[in-house]
Amino acid sequence: MKLSQLNKMFLAVVLILVSVQSFAASKSKSTSQSTTSSSSSVSSATEQDLDSLADDSALIERAKVMDPKNRVQIVQKRAVDRNLRLELGGNYGYIGGGDSYLTSQNLGAYMDFHITPNWSVGFRYNNFINSLTEEGKSVYQAAVQNQVNGTTGALAPAVDSPVNSELATIAWYPVYGKMNFFNSWVPHFDLYALAGYGKTQTESGLNSDTFAGGMGIALWLSQHFTSHLEVRYQTYQDSPVASTRRENLVIGQVSLGILL
Repeated sequence: MKLSQLNKMFLAVVLILVSVQSFAASKSKSTSQSTTSSSSSVSSATEQDLDSLADDSALIERAKVMDPKNRVQIVQKRAVDRNLRLELGGNYGYIGGGDSYLTSQNLGAYMDFHITPNWSVGFRYNNFINSLTEEGKSVYQAAVQNQVNGTTGALAPAVDSPVNSELATIAWYPVYGKMNFFNSWVPHFDLYALAGYGKTQTESGLNSDTFAGGMGIALWLSQHFTSHLEVRYQTYQDSPVASTRRENLVIGQVSLGILL
């Protein structure tokens, strides 16, 4: 075999090897790009899915599709703004405890200044409506009869009815939520604790230090209308005779108000 022929064969082999190597490199690059594109697509889809998990609106739409007959509502923020807002209203209360010869109710007004949704300071005024219990009426009638007959016996019941009370209060609202009434009305509410100090004036003219503590539920009916259900322990001193005595009241109270 001549030298020129060997050179031609060698050159042909080299060209074949180079062609095979170029094809392999091109195939590998194409596969890599395809894998990278697929991975990027999967990653992007995964990120979108993860992002949508924190999107309340997406959850609501999915829930509606699954069960379109039900409405889904999510508490994202307070429905009624209570930062630096004044609340005014009136209240009615029924009173338990106190003097066993008396039964009492009260009518009054209140004012609460909401510093934040969790704290408020306020003022409560109540006017007492008093009457004798059945026991008190029996003792009183017996005393009147003895006086008419000129005989000794039962004395008129010694009572010192409360006339009115004034309280400065502070309230803490630690629990916030909502209630669903027959899928037609969803009022938002707060549970709160209350403490207060003030004065109670009695029929004898005594103006007694008064301490109060209680808890309640506040319903925010709209941006401007409110309602409260409250139970409060209240204690003061009266003076039906020469000495004073302490009276302990439990007041169940309902109120309606407006937010300014």
